[in-house]
Amino acid sequence: MNKHRRFNFILASFILIVSIVTPFQVANAYEQIPTAGIVVNGKTVDGIDPIRLNGTYYLPFTKLAKILGYNDLRFESPTKTYEITDGSTTVRITMGGTRARRGDEYINIQAPRWINETGYVSLAAASSLFNSYIYFKPENGSIQVEKPATKYIVQRGDSLWLIAQAHHTTVAKLKAINELTSDLIYPNQVLKLPAWEDSKETEPIKEKKPVSDNNPAPRSEVANAIIGEAKKYIGAGYKFGATYQEAPYLFDCSSYTQFVFGKHGIALPRNSRQQASVGTHVAVSNLEPGDLVFFSSPDLYSDGRVGHLGIYIGNGDMIHASSSRGVHIARDFLNIGYWKQNYLFAKRVID
Repeated sequence: MNKHRRFNFILASFILIVSIVTPFQVANAYEQIPTAGIVVNGKTVDGIDPIRLNGTYYLPFTKLAKILGYNDLRFESPTKTYEITDGSTTVRITMGGTRARRGDEYINIQAPRWINETGYVSLAAASSLFNSYIYFKPENGSIQVEKPATKYIVQRGDSLWLIAQAHHTTVAKLKAINELTSDLIYPNQVLKLPAWEDSKETEPIKEKKPVSDNNPAPRSEVANAIIGEAKKYIGAGYKFGATYQEAPYLFDCSSYTQFVFGKHGIALPRNSRQQASVGTHVAVSNLEPGDLVFFSSPDLYSDGRVGHLGIYIGNGDMIHASSSRGVHIARDFLNIGYWKQNYLFAKRVID
């Protein structure tokens, strides 16, 4: 092999190796955009440093996640994968991937980019991941966040059926609200979403995943011990996506139940949607102390998903960690307008 052919072979091999081992690296030049204000529902809450790549705006993923309350964040360096939760839903994305996991659902997204040791997501991808409608406002250079979303930006690979599944609604309702006469949609199309009253997550009722229960005591005894444990933390503060290390001073609704039940040998998963999928369904008329009660959160999620939970303690009362009051007891909660309106179902996790 002559020197010229040998050089071309080595160069081609190098290019091939680079393309294989760094699929999430960006070869194209990007433009740094001046720091933008993050405006959530009309209120400036923080600043962020966007970039623009091929005309598309991208935001640093971890910074945006924390601004939106996803404070429990884990990073898997070998695969450049992030897993985050706000206490209700866990989101998992991999740099360069066009499929992400939100709760139990897989959704299509524009591929996240890995630039200068930082993960970036496009505004459209961020909108899908965080159940928000996120866009750039050129008049003042701000990033606008509508949360919960009333609109959805269609991603490549989407269908009306997939969008309906992800938002706990139906194709018929999507077509009606958007005045669609066919099932044809296209990337970057903006669709209206049905009102949260028309969306309600019921799938976890059907799920009966086993709970790891290492407490051999009778059910009533375990339930009483858990309720006693739960009351120890009345007055503790609330933080979206609170980490285990922040307990027992800060909780979100699901880290609170996970912590309290875990103290007595019952291992619950991390977020409220996951906790809703374990145990067995209980009719509201058969609630017993120690049962978990689940609610939607229309001020946070427009898709009717499980967004909150508490522990039933008897006599119509529940103890929970709420965003407004921290850990406290809600008396006669099913006769309180907000909780009654947003109640979804209950699950029994103590054998």
